[in-house]
Amino acid sequence: MWKLHRYYLKELVVNAGITFLVLFAVVLVSLIARGIQRSQGGGLLDAALIIVLWALDSFPHLLTIAFLIATVLTFTRASQDRELIAIRAAGLSPRVPMTAAVLVGIALSVIGSLALHYVIPDVHFRKYRVIAEVVRNAFVNLKLGSDRIKVLETGYVMTFRRHEDYEYFDCILFCPSDGPLRDLESPILHVDKIAILPIEEHAETLSIVLTGIRDPIGGNVSEGLPISLSLHDLINRERRDDSNDDMRSDQLLSEVLRGVHRAPHEAVYTLFRRCCFALMPALLAPIGYCIAEFARERGRMVALVLALIPLALFYLGEVLGARLLATTQSPWSAWLPAVLLLAGGLPLCWRQLRR
Repeated sequence: MWKLHRYYLKELVVNAGITFLVLFAVVLVSLIARGIQRSQGGGLLDAALIIVLWALDSFPHLLTIAFLIATVLTFTRASQDRELIAIRAAGLSPRVPMTAAVLVGIALSVIGSLALHYVIPDVHFRKYRVIAEVVRNAFVNLKLGSDRIKVLETGYVMTFRRHEDYEYFDCILFCPSDGPLRDLESPILHVDKIAILPIEEHAETLSIVLTGIRDPIGGNVSEGLPISLSLHDLINRERRDDSNDDMRSDQLLSEVLRGVHRAPHEAVYTLFRRCCFALMPALLAPIGYCIAEFARERGRMVALVLALIPLALFYLGEVLGARLLATTQSPWSAWLPAVLLLAGGLPLCWRQLRR
């Protein structure tokens, strides 16, 4: 009996591993644009790290989808090769080959549970903070990556011919009448160099030094003029507050039990949702096996299409569960995906395993 289990375990693990790697590579490629956008203010390595962290955040989804596809492909192949028929003819229950899928599903559920409760929240927290939030928001809001830098709160607008890091040369600066340079006769200045000093994580002001200022109307003004701007006004427009997804399950539970969480029903919903996602591989193992056996005469493509039905049920329950939480404030709605999956999968499993 163990030889039969080992035979399907080996094929199932290989198929699941290959499918997971392919899906993970697709996700990595699809996140390149987002990584470049999120890495403004950083470098190439920051962009690469952001892409990897965002891809890792989708680990529970990829794990579930890869396992279901691998299960369907493995046992559809076995069914088309008449291996499952031979097993039944030998007097063995169809639950015997299905045991391999159940064992792998349980193992993946354990791995997924550890990841969802302890690893993924940390990944979700760090993917927004690869670059210091102050630095990134200042870079984005000032539009330091473009050839026209505009500070909305002060009205300053700067254009330049070339730049090196945070030093800009041969600049034209428009100054509002109520700014630090309001005593000038002309609102437009020619500046040889404008240097933006490095932004620290806990800094309160942004320091800018203007060198070689020329007023077209009044002549030279100064060789060096420092300007300070409030970082609070620059960065708070895109500031992101921590959410339940950024906290580990033990932290969430401790806040709920101590009565300090601002929305305890949402915290419990997050805990239940993680548990539901962790159970997915174990629930999909018998469903995937039965889909493969059901599609024996219909081919692998039909089996893969049928595999989309339990996934659609699960994600439909995910959407409906979030809506129910908003209307009923009941955290138990997080289990709706598993309920829909069982409601759709039990009749199929009963029919195939009782034949």
